[in-house]
Amino acid sequence: MLLCGYVLADPKRFDGHKVLHILPGSIEHLKNVLELKELLNLDIWRHPPMGNLSMDVQVEPHKLELVLTSLQQIGADVRVLIHDIQQLIDKEQKQTKKKDTGFNHFAYHRFSAIKKYLADVVTAANSMNNVSAQLTTIGYSFEFREIQMIKVSRNDGLSRPAIVIDGGIHAREWISPATVLYFIGQLVSGDEFDYSPKLLDKFDWYFIPLLNPDGYEFTHTTDRLWRKNRVNHGEKCIGVDINRNFGYMWNPVNNRSANSCSDVYAGPFAFSEEESFALKMFILNNKDNITAYLTYHSYGQMWLYPWGYTSALPTDWQELDSAAKVGTEALESLYGTPYLAGPTVKTLYSATGVSEDWAKGVANIEYS
Repeated sequence: MLLCGYVLADPKRFDGHKVLHILPGSIEHLKNVLELKELLNLDIWRHPPMGNLSMDVQVEPHKLELVLTSLQQIGADVRVLIHDIQQLIDKEQKQTKKKDTGFNHFAYHRFSAIKKYLADVVTAANSMNNVSAQLTTIGYSFEFREIQMIKVSRNDGLSRPAIVIDGGIHAREWISPATVLYFIGQLVSGDEFDYSPKLLDKFDWYFIPLLNPDGYEFTHTTDRLWRKNRVNHGEKCIGVDINRNFGYMWNPVNNRSANSCSDVYAGPFAFSEEESFALKMFILNNKDNITAYLTYHSYGQMWLYPWGYTSALPTDWQELDSAAKVGTEALESLYGTPYLAGPTVKTLYSATGVSEDWAKGVANIEYS
């Protein structure tokens, strides 16, 4: 079937694919596991966080026996976290296809439904006396879908310090745009918390809930675990990891980020992608008023701040760390969910060309 010049393939299936929770016994064992990951091209779902050697790794059926044997030889403990990824995808698809009255924040929605919801939020907000919402398009994706931004603020004509929040930079991380959309709903007309008025009194809010609409749609139609955008640069493989494409310390120093078939391919040059360029221009055009930039990812319960490209710390790292601890302590007090807080390199892994590094290093946004 052809649609707008693209071939719609049957959805990719993940029957028998497992996710293993692996706990190496030492740093040396961890290095051996990471070498095994590179050798067999395994997909790490959760990298070893700070102070913890454990990780979650997706394993295809034909690699399972070799992986288990190798892990036994390494001396790493293993348990099966997910027995069959396809069963979870099937269950998720059934929930996604349920028809709801209104916009259900506890379900995942397609791009068209998200667009409609944002338009409805603007209509609802502008019927109120004390809230204003404005919806604009800051750019278009490779497949010419809108990259939409919604501003939520007090309807009093005053300009306040701004906070920018984006989601969905990685296509498969569905909980990211869902969380940002929930935040928007609560800020405009929420009834769960009583702090929304205070947040509007102190800040103007800019939300870009779905920065990678092409990749997101592709995860709904074809490959649930797709991560990149859907650009075609005429290279061997399609797609660029938008969160390796920002022009601060952009440097695909290893074979993975320089390889177009890698999930972390950085692109042919910095800001080669429509999506990263759109965010860049929006932030630069408003940077004098932006006090914080937050980008939502999954999964792992972490609050990360710069830098991602080096183990060196920003000069104001103590302020960043203090803010992170205030945030994570508030999250834990409200939900009982512990979060790790720290610089990206030390807390998660090294990554170059990421959006939060660029926001801090080029746009000079204090809290990123």
